[in-house]
Amino acid sequence: MENGFVVGGEIDRVEVSLRIAGDALDPQRVTRMLGVTPTFAARKGDVITHGESTVTQQIGIWTYKLPASSEWELGDAIQTLLERLPADPALWETLAGEFRTDVFCGLFLSAANRGTELRVETMALLAERRLTLGLDIYARGAE
Repeated sequence: MENGFVVGGEIDRVEVSLRIAGDALDPQRVTRMLGVTPTFAARKGDVITHGESTVTQQIGIWTYKLPASSEWELGDAIQTLLERLPADPALWETLAGEFRTDVFCGLFLSAANRGTELRVETMALLAERRLTLGLDIYARGAE
């Protein structure tokens, strides 16, 4: 890890996605605004089938997810995600004004005492886009 240290080692696997959610969200509009095809999108009230289960979408959602990888460091994954999206501050201001926007990260640990850090530059990219950082930490096999 650059300019730091991690006693127990790096995160074993990282998943990173942009999430945009709101009751009035129109997935096609968000797709046009961002210029990328979502990994998953649905309007509030859409009926979604996953395998044998069917659910009614409780909120409009638009997500763009990078493939999971054990090669990613958290900050690099976030920067890669944001590089694939427009940088226009007015666009992000509009999205954040209308919807909940965040970068959602799944951190998967196969042992205890793992760690990571975010560089100031990465945090600035999130702040410029008014994106909240969400972290879900999964510690399979960790004490």
